[in-house]
Amino acid sequence: MALNVNKLLAICNKKNSILFQGYYQGSVVQEKAFHLLTEEYTIVLVTSPEHLQAVKDIRAEVFVPRLEMSFEELEARDFLINRDDEQSFIYLLQHKATEEYVGSIRVIFINEKTPIQIIPMQRDGKVQGIEDLTQKRPICEISRLSLIKSLPEHQDFSMSQLRTLLSMSLMSATRINFFLYHYANIFAIMEHSLHRILKRQSVAFKPIGDAVDYYGARFPFVINQKDLAIAIEKTEESMGKVTKYYLRELCKNSKSFWDFIDNNPYIERSDIHLDKICQIFKEYGENISIERLVRETFNEHGVKA
Repeated sequence: MALNVNKLLAICNKKNSILFQGYYQGSVVQEKAFHLLTEEYTIVLVTSPEHLQAVKDIRAEVFVPRLEMSFEELEARDFLINRDDEQSFIYLLQHKATEEYVGSIRVIFINEKTPIQIIPMQRDGKVQGIEDLTQKRPICEISRLSLIKSLPEHQDFSMSQLRTLLSMSLMSATRINFFLYHYANIFAIMEHSLHRILKRQSVAFKPIGDAVDYYGARFPFVINQKDLAIAIEKTEESMGKVTKYYLRELCKNSKSFWDFIDNNPYIERSDIHLDKICQIFKEYGENISIERLVRETFNEHGVKA
């Protein structure tokens, strides 16, 4: 079975969490973690039927035991893939050596064109009283983070450390997406333990309601564009390096990404800021600081991070 986002990231609370040890104990662990997340594993945008099947398989590992239903029953009831996915950026995490897909995460977006105009936490989680936060578009909700149980063992990291790093790699996909498509507000529904972990990384999600029953007790949170931009600036030596790496790679090979945009009926090329990001790399070099990248990307659009 797979672990859900709250269980995965709750690992970070342990004193031996490599994520936090690495950031405070020197460059060797940082370099190994960066190599892990860029050379041994890679983030892949879902653009093909093969990718979509991998997402189904990964999600099934979460829902089959939790809901005590078969894969076929879940698929018939739209638990594995549904209409939300048609207006989403979905990312996979792939182990390069085996080419196995080991994790996924979804960023469902809402803009003026999307047929679904309420986020899942409103519809399924019954979160109320947040309409004023959802009016300025586009917005998104981060959900469906899953990581399979049967990961290849690693010589440098224990299994708990490996899971922590890989789950954070999936979370970095949401930062990459934020650079590409400038959401006004980003929503998530989570346990307070996950909220505390994100705060330690300067990602200051704000609570926006009481607990709801959403696969257990969960709390709704939001972070606006300015605050997330500030948070990204503060992570140069951790997720900042990973984010920059994947943005640079996207600039070098963007065809499949632009094909995805062109084939999506709810997004225009003009909504996406990849050309601006690539121009910034060209102007300042690939080693531009994450702080400069944030400021150059977002200040043009009125975000004073």
